[in-house]
Amino acid sequence: MSLRLASLALALSATACAGGFGLNGRGVIGLAPTPVIVAGGGGGGGGGAYAEVSVRVSFFGVPLDGAQDVVFVLDRSGSMGLVSAGFSGRAAGMSEGAALATSLGGSLVNSVAGGPLPSKLEAAKSELIGTLRAMPDGTRFNIIWFDDELKALAPHLVILEPGTRAGVEAFIRGIDTGGSTAAVPALELAYSIGARRIVLLSDGLANTGGGGDALLARARGEMRRGVRFDTVGLGIDQDAGLLQTLARESGGVAMMR
Repeated sequence: MSLRLASLALALSATACAGGFGLNGRGVIGLAPTPVIVAGGGGGGGGGAYAEVSVRVSFFGVPLDGAQDVVFVLDRSGSMGLVSAGFSGRAAGMSEGAALATSLGGSLVNSVAGGPLPSKLEAAKSELIGTLRAMPDGTRFNIIWFDDELKALAPHLVILEPGTRAGVEAFIRGIDTGGSTAAVPALELAYSIGARRIVLLSDGLANTGGGGDALLARARGEMRRGVRFDTVGLGIDQDAGLLQTLARESGGVAMMR
């Protein structure tokens, strides 16, 4: 890295820290999450509203108290192996050069921290394990990880109970990063499993098996059947517009980190 580029990244990192960057509880570099988007109705429902609720179970801030028939659809593409820069570069109107400098700033923080910080994938795995530990026995759920291949916990909804918890955590811990981002096939699998609520986490654009337009068109059909989408976007390359649209139109919650 040239001295000039390193200085630019370091200056950007320092400015970001002064403006609210930091390490969250999972060790991921990021801004505080944007306010949740809570859309009324569901199934293509109406305008947004904010509600104060007591949340005991959540996933990256998405409230999951009482959730049933919920399927976690989680990105494990190659970019999930990187440290999160904390927010969507596109949503912030960043140029490609500014996004690169932000990414370099995240890498420099590794040096300041004295070692590698957890990747986005490790943060997602840790968060998911914590969420499932908080969920009560009897919860019906499944987990799908996607890159250009799909890895599902089971071919059907699973009942969370003492006999299944250890195996579920072992499955999560065994996930590694892979290749490209097959979000559309992953969601198709979630629909076939019988999900009534889908929690989608991604740090990039759907680019294998269908793009964002195909994903949204198919999802709208599921919304008409009452499926709700909650979304979590990680890092500077997340498709914030798509994730927020999925949540808003289905009555779900969108979080950007």
